[in-house]
Amino acid sequence: MAMMTMLRNRMHVVLWALLVLFLLSMTVGGLVGGANIIDQLLGRVNPAEAIGLVNGNKITPNQFNQAVNAQMDAMRNSGSPISDRDLERVRNQVWNGFIEEFLTKESIDDLDITVSDQEIIYHLENNPPIDIQRLFYENNVFNEENYQQALKTPGMIDWTPIEAWMKDYYIPRFKLQQYISMSSVVSENDIKEEFIKRNINYTISALHITNTSIKDKVAKPTNEELLASYKSRLNDFKREEKRHISFVSWPKSPTTSDTLRVKQEALEIIKSYNEGDNFIALANIHTMDPSNQVTPDSGRGGDLGWFQKGQMLPAFEEAAFKARSGKVVGPVLTQYGYHIIKVDSIKNKGKDNHQVKAKHILLNIDMGQNTRTDLRRKATLFSYDAQDYGFIAAKDTHSVEIQPSNYLDQSDIFIAGLGPFRTAVKWAFNADINSVSDPLETDDFYAVFTLDSISKEGTAPFEDVRSQVFTAMERDRNLEASSNYANELKSKIETGSSFEKIIKNNKSIEYVPSDKKKLSASFISLGKSEQLIGALLNSKKDKLIGPIKTNRGYGIVRILEVSPFDSTIWANQKNTIKIDLNRIKETSNYQNWMNNLKENAEIVDNRKFHF
Repeated sequence: MAMMTMLRNRMHVVLWALLVLFLLSMTVGGLVGGANIIDQLLGRVNPAEAIGLVNGNKITPNQFNQAVNAQMDAMRNSGSPISDRDLERVRNQVWNGFIEEFLTKESIDDLDITVSDQEIIYHLENNPPIDIQRLFYENNVFNEENYQQALKTPGMIDWTPIEAWMKDYYIPRFKLQQYISMSSVVSENDIKEEFIKRNINYTISALHITNTSIKDKVAKPTNEELLASYKSRLNDFKREEKRHISFVSWPKSPTTSDTLRVKQEALEIIKSYNEGDNFIALANIHTMDPSNQVTPDSGRGGDLGWFQKGQMLPAFEEAAFKARSGKVVGPVLTQYGYHIIKVDSIKNKGKDNHQVKAKHILLNIDMGQNTRTDLRRKATLFSYDAQDYGFIAAKDTHSVEIQPSNYLDQSDIFIAGLGPFRTAVKWAFNADINSVSDPLETDDFYAVFTLDSISKEGTAPFEDVRSQVFTAMERDRNLEASSNYANELKSKIETGSSFEKIIKNNKSIEYVPSDKKKLSASFISLGKSEQLIGALLNSKKDKLIGPIKTNRGYGIVRILEVSPFDSTIWANQKNTIKIDLNRIKETSNYQNWMNNLKENAEIVDNRKFHF
């Protein structure tokens, strides 16, 4: 009976989890509308009707927002605070989820993947998904005995929604994954190479020819060369319309009055305790310590357990260790806010292992309503004056600083200096030059913006991308010079010179006399790269190899020692390595498969018109 009660209590939680997984599938599978044929022919879709289009099928605003709200509700229910950045992250996850789910569903249909009742029974009996196993967790461990009992006892739980999810969502994707994994072949040589990377030590000596080593050998590109490179790569500088703005901002941060307000709140809580209120109840009501929460409806009563000196912030520690057992002290100010501390017990007082057991109530010092109103008033007055007299004149009157933010794209989310600020980007692309915004806000700022200029869609002018062209040309020249110089030095070594003689004549070359590492690690100066690993794998002791390309130039390497191959360790690790490589290859193959589908899909993104 107890198990049935537990299952009923857990069932609605699991069904909500399955609903979130199922939502995109249902949306893509049957509820998404196809685009009008004329819209398809002209490559357009009305943003009011669709946030996006995937291979001619609409993702409607209602469907998109429903999926976003489901994830946001899950975050709220877990007790997590939600910021503007979290909202943008969830929107991006949902957008990618819609695309991947649609392309997955399309592939399942193309491959004619179907699911029989026998397959559902087989998976439930022999391979239950982790989402179903969670129904039968005890102490975070799957209780297979209880699961099998529920499976074989009619009426213990309602399997209908689970069977539908298995048939329409889980098993088709499981079979698709198996199909994709067929190409994930791990050879004996793959396993052996991975074993060598993990277990065999290579001792090397090296010369590293970096950009610093050849800086005197490379001429800086002239303006004429830069312009010629620019003209030869015009297609690389195609860009959409860009907007350039300036802004004044007011950070949403607490003031001295907020600190005094929170301190007074702490004193009121202490007063309530002194008048007989229970500290545990007060902590569960008032504390802002996120670690206090057990579930959305219950807390730990502020319990911190036992701690010793050095584990807490200095001010907190000093107050707690000075207090007598049973006493409440505070408010104590730390970087997190004001603490009210109740010392429950003390042991080993006066000894090195002096410990205290305590509870606390944390009150964060947040911006209060009066501070918020004052900041909003400042931003509003500045906006009025900037609209009437100009942005520069208002700056002088209000003694504020103007910051620029250039080359905004219509799909941008972030503004330098402000962080996520999608509403400001949307404003910029609906504004006229020199217009001034009303105060706009995020979780962290109030800000007022002006549109300075517009760069039209087309090829970016040379002056706009000159530094980009210069960086690319300088990088290419440095790499070429490093390679040539490394080859020159290698020839000298092969004809009798040594690493030591070479570095005497060029102190800018980085010299590694000896470094012993496994190939899975990073070598001194040279770092870690597939080129270096591959070269060492295919070489033997006393060999001179290179030039090998690194992240900073080219290296010449001599192998001083290679540790022996241990057949006993090989026998012990072989199967584990094979499993690891299979998993890595399966993940890589799936990601490559999905990326290929995305590259070949016709995707229209209208999010910029909505958010």
